[in-house]
Amino acid sequence: MHTRAHISLIPAAVIACIACSSFGRSISIDRRGLVHAIGIDNAENGYKVTMQIFQPTGGGADTAVDSTKPNITVAVSEGRTVGEAIAAARSSTGKELFFGHLQLICLGRDVQLGDPYELFAFALGDKNISPAASLCMAEDTAAELMEIRLSEEEISSEALNGLLEVSSEYSETVPCDIIKLLNSDGTTAMPMLKANGEEKDNNSEDNSTEVSRMIKLAGTAVTGSDTLLDARQSMAAAMLCGQAEKAYLVTDIGSEEITSALEDISTRPALSIKEGKMLLTTHITLTARPDRQLDSRKSTALAGAVSSKLEHECEQLQIKMLSRGEDIFDTKQLIKHSYPQIWLQNAHDPDKLLNSLGVSVKVSVKVD
Repeated sequence: MHTRAHISLIPAAVIACIACSSFGRSISIDRRGLVHAIGIDNAENGYKVTMQIFQPTGGGADTAVDSTKPNITVAVSEGRTVGEAIAAARSSTGKELFFGHLQLICLGRDVQLGDPYELFAFALGDKNISPAASLCMAEDTAAELMEIRLSEEEISSEALNGLLEVSSEYSETVPCDIIKLLNSDGTTAMPMLKANGEEKDNNSEDNSTEVSRMIKLAGTAVTGSDTLLDARQSMAAAMLCGQAEKAYLVTDIGSEEITSALEDISTRPALSIKEGKMLLTTHITLTARPDRQLDSRKSTALAGAVSSKLEHECEQLQIKMLSRGEDIFDTKQLIKHSYPQIWLQNAHDPDKLLNSLGVSVKVSVKVD
């Protein structure tokens, strides 16, 4: 009897929950705004925020789109903090902003990252914002990039994200997200984008919306400095950081110039003590696929040429950056875990410890 009574109560409980939920807070579709990208710049009294917002207008289901009207808008607001600026945007747009679709956060070049937890408090306090949201830096202002339209109805958020993903995949830059920035020891690398400066002619027969017409990769920025890595340095940095997936390299074999696709890239840094000096050795393994058939002799020569070239470029970059205290390679973290006593003895001056490091890069190449 008790069992039957309990079973009969289940449908009633479900109905009661549904009925109660109908009295909860609901938002009409025309008041919703899905934020896809955010640009953050300095302002006179704090920060200026520029948001790319998708508005699911039109009748019917929540995902309905009115194809006769632009469904994209850009909202600009200011505040003493980024969170206050976002709150001001809610008021000015009259939209309930939802950040579950946020793909990209772009920082103006002048934005200071001395206290990233303060800057990104708005993201850390919103459970809908993924800590894996991509970060990039603007060559000038983030607002300039956020306001670029590829067409009448399309802004650049998805195209920007696609550009960053492909550039990172081919080691043209070093990817960055909120987690990586917050876990860094004050210095990290991230892609820098710039406006191309070429206006698209809307009257032309070419209706393509290629982001390369409007926005380009300027290089890889190093936070807390004026350093900007070019394409070759970015490839070396991506390999040293363990972020490289693919790359291309041109090498000379005798009188031939051979272009190789570099794949299966793996990076393993290690610390050791030799003759009282700490040595950082980075082992990189990869597969090189040349653009033509090679005999065994030329394959061996290619492996040696690729290895020698990458070892030189990686070593030069790492020595130069560590000498300036620009540790984008997480070397400090490696020292803390490998030699905690040495780190404690030098924690008051970690840059001096980095300057004293010996650096060696070993690249093993398999020609396929």
